[in-house]
Amino acid sequence: MRELSDEGTIRGPFILVTGDLISNMDMRAAMETHQANKEKDKDAIMTCIFKKVMPGHPTRGLEDDVVVTLNPDTNRLLRFRNANSKRFDYDLELFNSHDVMDFRYDLMNTYIMICEAHVPARFTDHFDIQDMDSFIKGIIVDEEMCNESIYIHILEHSYAARVSNLRTYASVSHDIINRWTYPVVPDNNSPPEDQYIYRRRGVYLPNSVRPYKAVIHQNTIVGSETTIDRNTHIVDCVIGRKCEIGVNVKITNSYIWDEVTIKNDCVIDSAVLCSGATVKQGTTVSAGCILSYDTVVGPNTVLKLGTRVTVAGPRHMRNDSECSNDSEDTRCSDPDNVSETDVLGADHWGVIYRSDEDTGDSSDDGDDLERAEFNRKWYVRHPDCSEFDEISDSSDSTPVPSDPEPDSDVGFYGEVCDSFKAGYAIQKDIDNVLIEVNASKHAYNISVADQLMHSTRALLELCPEIKEFPKYVQYFGPMFIKLAKDRDSQMVILDEIETWALEKSRIPDTQKDFTYFV
Repeated sequence: MRELSDEGTIRGPFILVTGDLISNMDMRAAMETHQANKEKDKDAIMTCIFKKVMPGHPTRGLEDDVVVTLNPDTNRLLRFRNANSKRFDYDLELFNSHDVMDFRYDLMNTYIMICEAHVPARFTDHFDIQDMDSFIKGIIVDEEMCNESIYIHILEHSYAARVSNLRTYASVSHDIINRWTYPVVPDNNSPPEDQYIYRRRGVYLPNSVRPYKAVIHQNTIVGSETTIDRNTHIVDCVIGRKCEIGVNVKITNSYIWDEVTIKNDCVIDSAVLCSGATVKQGTTVSAGCILSYDTVVGPNTVLKLGTRVTVAGPRHMRNDSECSNDSEDTRCSDPDNVSETDVLGADHWGVIYRSDEDTGDSSDDGDDLERAEFNRKWYVRHPDCSEFDEISDSSDSTPVPSDPEPDSDVGFYGEVCDSFKAGYAIQKDIDNVLIEVNASKHAYNISVADQLMHSTRALLELCPEIKEFPKYVQYFGPMFIKLAKDRDSQMVILDEIETWALEKSRIPDTQKDFTYFV
């Protein structure tokens, strides 16, 4: 801000946001509010946009836990205090000068601010201002700056949240996948080479990823050029680009960055794996674990709850004279005198990170909020995540996800494929094939829409060659005519054809046969 003031490039109102903001709000209403405030109060210097977010919401970090005092008639900001304090002191003059005040604990600062051109100059005039919070408090409290005023605009329906820590990172990622941020969603904001296709149950896959032998349950995005081997289950995850995931792997509620390698028979539960990390065969990464860049853990080991592994060398990471990756017999400075090889595995690369709290060292009071925020349960599952058993922190044993129940969609799709294949091979009466499909529908408790979708996909996938497509349509056509009785049913079929067409766009002569099918 001081550099902007020195350059003098800003000559009118401007919008100031933080770089970690995700929002889909329309700024026009807020701009109109700011302009109206400026017309009524010539000393109005800024309009801060707050969003109505109840306490305890995952997108509301500890630094956003504030009590806002405002004039309910004008929405002028009167006080702005952090709610982590055990006590609140207010000047008596504040109550004497205002007949009515609102004390709001349901507002979160989005750090979207509409500022007047002379805001940067205030940072130059007051060198003790280090961030926007201190600037706002200075404006509304400091006598030297009290000639100016700040107003707020309350956001009710649009989305706005900051990614300022692991908890908000997990929450905002989940919101993006569930399309609360629309139109800021993966299938609308990806480059052409990584174009995502939005599928049922919140699954996003690029054209380059075809996990036919794996099961991707729900609320998951997979990056381009990632390979996923057979019998692997993934639920509520973000998977980056160029990752390699082996056989019989279970990943839930985790964030896997680019170029991560996960070998066979691993379990990754509610963890963050940074770019270049490797998990060797048979390793369990438990809830709250963080593997930093280029670290290696395993094989055949279980990382305890909240283990953090790094290859860097901060002050509390290790004692270099006692710990070394080159020696398996060295002992790290921890209370139990357990070697890092015992904790991280025989082939590990990296060391355990220990904070001030872990080592018992004292720290500045300014670090308390940051440490408390880090130690919050950012990895707690969302209410709709029920594929694996819930983790209990009270258990002494390391939590390991239970085996997921068989996916009804996968089972039903397999039954339909078998019925279609056997029926077409012997040219069975199509009504009998439909009876088998309906029986499978009831057995797997599948909706009518899902039945149509899976049946359409089965027909498209079973045809061995495009030139034989008309024969398949001629045989199965009467069944689809009976299934697609109304417009909604027909739209389900057309949507599935469209999805399949996008996936198979490289196949020649596809358009001609789709026209025949429709």
